[in-house]
Amino acid sequence: MIKPIVMLGSGGHASVLADILLQNNHTILAVSSLNKSSRPVFSDIQHFDSNEDVLQFSPDKVKLVNGLGSLPGQSLRHELFDYFVKSNYQFETVISQNAMLSPYSTIGAGSQIFMGAIIQTGAVIGDGTIINSGVIVEHDCHIGMHCHIAPGATICGGVHIGEHTHIATGANVIQGVSIGKHCIVAAGATITKNMPDNSIAYGYRSQIEKRS
Repeated sequence: MIKPIVMLGSGGHASVLADILLQNNHTILAVSSLNKSSRPVFSDIQHFDSNEDVLQFSPDKVKLVNGLGSLPGQSLRHELFDYFVKSNYQFETVISQNAMLSPYSTIGAGSQIFMGAIIQTGAVIGDGTIINSGVIVEHDCHIGMHCHIAPGATICGGVHIGEHTHIATGANVIQGVSIGKHCIVAAGATITKNMPDNSIAYGYRSQIEKRS
């Protein structure tokens, strides 16, 4: 049985997820957001202005979708995930019909796979991770929990990426590279060597620096 959805957030990221969910014939019962959205995709959906209102729905009756976007240095997205998981809620895994996933890939709970993404055989995507529009994740990659691989990024074969890492728009990670936890790869950067935890890389064939 497909459980109905309660969406957390109503911004641009949430609107794309809602569109995917509706195309996949999900029912969205409500949206929880501090400010009511004027986006057409939410026009006929009940609005709550507090996440505490979500608790009126039994964890056995609904699934949640984390509609908050993900930018470097922001923690609210994964904090909400942890809060509701500890309250026994489950997060729906959202996969666009226009994404291409190998049946031999593994997609974690609450992950979000957007339009045009390609995920190849042997790839593992961690819980709560965003694989955004047009991303390529090649064979045997391992991407940790709560990462964001932004639109147009390419992750070549056998790459390992630690949790809470942000790979920005159009970045490229060369095969076999390991990127640590809480890292940032800037837009358009090409990563050719390993990155330690809490580091940041800018520009083509980037110089890697520790984050403060």
